[in-house]
Amino acid sequence: MKKILFGLICFANICYSFDNYYYQNNIKIYLNTYPNISRSTSDIDYYKNNKGIVLGVSDKIIVKLKKGTQINIIVSSYDVSLDKQLSDDMYLLKVKDKNLTIDIANRLNEREETLYAHPDFIKKRFNR
Repeated sequence: MKKILFGLICFANICYSFDNYYYQNNIKIYLNTYPNISRSTSDIDYYKNNKGIVLGVSDKIIVKLKKGTQINIIVSSYDVSLDKQLSDDMYLLKVKDKNLTIDIANRLNEREETLYAHPDFIKKRFNR
């Protein structure tokens, strides 16, 4: 009975796990959940990367496309909307379900027509 229960728990974790990494210079940077820093910003989830930096993730993704790629292809392929055009080939996208921000950013980054894509991270400022 214990083996069956353990197997079901492992299977459930695999089925419902989200990507806990993002791409930086085509290298996976792994994330661990971090306690909410500010109770007033419940729309932001906090993570700590493997370098010890705390990052906030909301519902925004920054994506840069290869020249000639239409943003409409990206928007229609995923559950995102165009929030702002930052330059000729760089866009700020808004995800409808913020729990999928990291997952969608990773999927966008893996597309052939994407130069890079990552969540619009919120970082704490430090004085030097």
